[in-house]
Amino acid sequence: MEAIDSRLQESCLCQLDREYHYICYQYRVRLEPPILTLNSNTRQLGCWSATDRSLSLSRHLIANHPWNLTLQVLKHEMAHQICSELYHRDDAGHGPLFRQACTLLGLDASFHRPSADLAEEIAALPAASAATEQGRQIIDKVRKLLALGSSDNEHEAALAVQRAGELLDRHRLDFAALAEDQGLVHRTINTGQQTLPAHRKSICSILEGCFSVRVICSSLYDPHGDVSLKTIELLGREEQVAIAEHCYHFLENRLQTLWQKNRAGFGGNGRIAKKSYYLGLLAGFRETLERSRAAGAASKEQAPPSTGLPALREEQRLDDFVATRYPRLRRMRRQGGSLYRGAYQEAVATGRKLTLHQPMDGGKEQEIRLLY
Repeated sequence: MEAIDSRLQESCLCQLDREYHYICYQYRVRLEPPILTLNSNTRQLGCWSATDRSLSLSRHLIANHPWNLTLQVLKHEMAHQICSELYHRDDAGHGPLFRQACTLLGLDASFHRPSADLAEEIAALPAASAATEQGRQIIDKVRKLLALGSSDNEHEAALAVQRAGELLDRHRLDFAALAEDQGLVHRTINTGQQTLPAHRKSICSILEGCFSVRVICSSLYDPHGDVSLKTIELLGREEQVAIAEHCYHFLENRLQTLWQKNRAGFGGNGRIAKKSYYLGLLAGFRETLERSRAAGAASKEQAPPSTGLPALREEQRLDDFVATRYPRLRRMRRQGGSLYRGAYQEAVATGRKLTLHQPMDGGKEQEIRLLY
């Protein structure tokens, strides 16, 4: 394992064993654990052998690709094991029975193919995009809007995100009409940290309120450091997911910039004051968002009635997509923490001045389903 210390190989195998059992638990699949091994193959990244009941993954895969791709290859090989040991067909190949096993494990469609465990195919995956030409144009417009809001003025930052939401709202019906022909995607933001601060959870909640995406807070193993790092996964249409990701990084940057601008006013209460300022700013931001929701709902009550069927169908498709990836998804309550009153109250007052309008479907407020 060239890019990973040889001492970490045992840790990687232990983690793969945990991932194997977790996948079986998540998807309610009863499989006997195989012999897990690592190999030196640089072209074929995974292999299931029914003869000796071994499942082998490439060191090259683990060393040179994100762990979420390693999990996809692991599921691919587990699908072969299902064909052998649950369906009792060693000749299933990559045919209908194999694809049925892939669906059973919630495997991404791009990994159903026979070549899904080949190095050249894996390397090409990140470049793939399901966005339509219209969707790419909207994404480019949002990028430009966010670039305009890159100063340390909180009003410009809020206006940039607000306009991004309004832009998507204007095109929502067009996207909904195309949704039946588009696949849904998921994208993982690796925070690089072992804990998820409260302000990031608050940003995730705002993203769910602004865009038609689902946000799942989870963790992903890092084989180079032998640690699990917190992740934020966005699920939805390609356009919505891409824009939500841009807005996530944008808001993270704005919080840091505004704190650097105002931190001198909070004396020696550094860490707690910073946390309090972040949460206060986002709380004020959320209050403005709630007022915008109420105003939007009132204006839509005066508009001609609409069935909202395309939007409802899209919501159901997204719910089904999330359930496919996380069949045992559950809520967790947010834990409390210490706040510095001065920083929090000042930030709330600042956040209340922000003007973010909430795009809504059919005049109905979206349910927040952030995993805390």
